[in-house]
Amino acid sequence: MSLDMPTTQPPDGPVERRQSGDLVTLSELGAILRQQAVAMILVSALVLAAAVTYLSLAQPLYRTAATLLLDPRGGTSLSADSGVRQSIDASVLESQAKLIASPAVLGRVVEAEQLVKNPEFGSGRPGLLQRLRQMVGLRAEAPAGPPPTAEAQAQAATGALAERLVVRRSERTLILEVEAWSVDPNTAARLANGVAKAFIDDQIDTKSKASSAESVWIDRRLAELGDKIHDAEARVEAFKTQARIVSANGRLVSEQKLETVNAEFAKAQLKTFDARTRLAETERALKTGDPGATGDAAKSGVIQQLRLQYADIRRQQDTLGTTLGARHPALQEVGQQLAGIRSLIAAELRRIAETQRGEVTIAQANETLLKRQVDDQNREANQTNQSIVRLRELERDVEAARAIYLRFLKANGNLAQDSVDTPVARIIAPAIAPAKPSSPNTRAVLLIALAFAVAASLVVAILRHRRPVAVRRAGGGRGLPFPGSTEACPAFQHAGASAPRPSRSSVRY
Repeated sequence: MSLDMPTTQPPDGPVERRQSGDLVTLSELGAILRQQAVAMILVSALVLAAAVTYLSLAQPLYRTAATLLLDPRGGTSLSADSGVRQSIDASVLESQAKLIASPAVLGRVVEAEQLVKNPEFGSGRPGLLQRLRQMVGLRAEAPAGPPPTAEAQAQAATGALAERLVVRRSERTLILEVEAWSVDPNTAARLANGVAKAFIDDQIDTKSKASSAESVWIDRRLAELGDKIHDAEARVEAFKTQARIVSANGRLVSEQKLETVNAEFAKAQLKTFDARTRLAETERALKTGDPGATGDAAKSGVIQQLRLQYADIRRQQDTLGTTLGARHPALQEVGQQLAGIRSLIAAELRRIAETQRGEVTIAQANETLLKRQVDDQNREANQTNQSIVRLRELERDVEAARAIYLRFLKANGNLAQDSVDTPVARIIAPAIAPAKPSSPNTRAVLLIALAFAVAASLVVAILRHRRPVAVRRAGGGRGLPFPGSTEACPAFQHAGASAPRPSRSSVRY
């Protein structure tokens, strides 16, 4: 690295210049710095004085933070399952962080801590210019215009508190840090804790108001649903009466009647069939003329007695037939007796057949009557089945209204549990008053000022060393002394005159 600088001429006249490529030794560099020592000291003093002035004027600020842990449990009373809780993602955490610094939360702190009366946060807090005027003994100018209203003062205090508040979120955690700072350490701790508590109180109040509003709405909905269920049930009963839908033992009466009539009709059909069968057998016996082929008519006592007589006379005929001839009067008399008995049996069969015809007629009439009843019951059952479709729709309306009613009733019960549920956040580490201020950092300010003073003094020294002639000409060309020259400091004249000064020096490292 090289730095080319022009050297100054001694006041007593020009000296022999070195060639432009000559190097400046460390001793010569020290001489150059000694030439500008006064200017460097003045610049350094000004910079350090400015730093000290800043430290004396700047108010110390104390920082402290309260730590909040957000509770991921949440949910509404109308959720499908009150045990299911919602998880908190990054967007929810960012929203909570913004909510902490919202005017609604900060307004609680302003009211609780009475920050309007605190000069640090009130609308009349002095600025840097006013503090400078107070330091030099000047009276602060009175503000023009009417005094601010209470609302304006509260807004100003809220804005000042927002400027002294930072909310940070830890990565991949549910932890929020609420940091506040103030000129008083106790005030800083109270503000951080107050903001954290105000956030929790605001969430609890918001949740309580929401629960109250939801409870009122649910009660109104329960009343509406109760009326709706009552109306739906009334429509069901009215439709049952209109459609003549009656139930007994869990079954429709029309279905029970239809089953009974069908059973009676089946019995009537069987009875008619039996009557016709008996009549057919009797008529067949009449046609054949065989006394033994009487069928069901044999059950008659008269027929049985005639058959016995017929059998006895027939045996007599058979006996006489073996000993007597066909024209024998005894044998002819027996034949006449058999013919008489056959006539009696035929007459009895005709009587029985007539009776059986009456039974068939009665059975057929009964069957016809029951057939009409079955048809009527079938028509009624079909109409009932068609009405059942509409009845099922009405009953589904009742069930749906009842299900919604039970859900709202359960939600109303969950409101009590939600009201005593864990808050959305809790303070796990309250803020404590710091022992020392966080700003201004005296050591850092002084180190920065010292570094800047060294840099500024070097720049001033280099600039003054490169332009001595211009400064002299500005003094009238008489070689007037100027700060930092060897003429102004006789102790440096001898050191400066003892070594030849080149017109341009080259310093290399």
